[in-house]
Amino acid sequence: MPPVLSSLDKVRRSRVVQQNMTRRVQLVGDFIMRKLAQKRQTQEMPLVVGINGAQGSGKTTLVQGLVDFLLSRRVTTVGFSLDDLYLTHAEQQQVALSHRDNPLLRFRGQPGTHDVALGRSTLLSLIANKGETKIPVYDKSLQSGYGDRVARDLWPVAKAPVDVVLLEGWCFGFRALDRAEFAQYLKGVRGDSPVLKYSRQYTDQNLSDINEGFRVLGAQLYDLIDTWVWMRVGDIDVVYRWRKEQEDEMGAQGKPTLDDQKLEDFVARFMPAYELAMAKLDRYGFVASGKVQNHTLRLHLDADRNVVAHDHQSPVL
Repeated sequence: MPPVLSSLDKVRRSRVVQQNMTRRVQLVGDFIMRKLAQKRQTQEMPLVVGINGAQGSGKTTLVQGLVDFLLSRRVTTVGFSLDDLYLTHAEQQQVALSHRDNPLLRFRGQPGTHDVALGRSTLLSLIANKGETKIPVYDKSLQSGYGDRVARDLWPVAKAPVDVVLLEGWCFGFRALDRAEFAQYLKGVRGDSPVLKYSRQYTDQNLSDINEGFRVLGAQLYDLIDTWVWMRVGDIDVVYRWRKEQEDEMGAQGKPTLDDQKLEDFVARFMPAYELAMAKLDRYGFVASGKVQNHTLRLHLDADRNVVAHDHQSPVL
């Protein structure tokens, strides 16, 4: 049984976290190498990998580790985040103005606050595997912490040929509910379902806006993804704890942090999206290009981010 991190001192906790991530990188890296071998048989490169995990689950650290893992095996890899596709500050302000009654779209974060067209054009350029591709960068510290896209001439450049593309995001891969599914979801929201407690705080239209954001993400990006890695958590309330740990680490480094109430308010805005999407992902899986088999590696994480089990998932069409 993995050690419970809360019972460990700071040094031992850091060591255990590092060991856990090393094992996770190995597990995911081996999976990607197998999918890469399948993709090479199609003579269509690169392999495009989508990575989904809740805030604080270790997506960014995993991608950094995977880039090193794959490069050490002579696999040229490019990694970036769905966060880098956020709308510009000015565009986000327009979204907020056009959705005055939707607090979920007041700030960046939710589906509907990303430049999905930019994401598609970036992926298509990488998939074409010719010349150079500029990779978008978003700086959350700009505009007094509201964030903004970095000037294009400062974006890093990926040079072809590329073997693997990694794109991670907390809601990347979430699927929109169809009309009947959304009606059933709203029935639970307006009833007494204990698993939809966060969605209950918002109007039907607020939630419909987020579902539409999922639809746009899916229509524009998911057909370009060959394989998925899903870091699944059983209880989404653990996101509060994980984000609190991140805030504490930043505070120890002298960086500005959110107090507990602001942190709770911040995290609460993301919870309805989990409630809306998780059941469908569990039942039907992720949408992908269809160019590799058994295209999803699902890692089951406990509250301390240990991988307690893993399996493969294919979509139910």
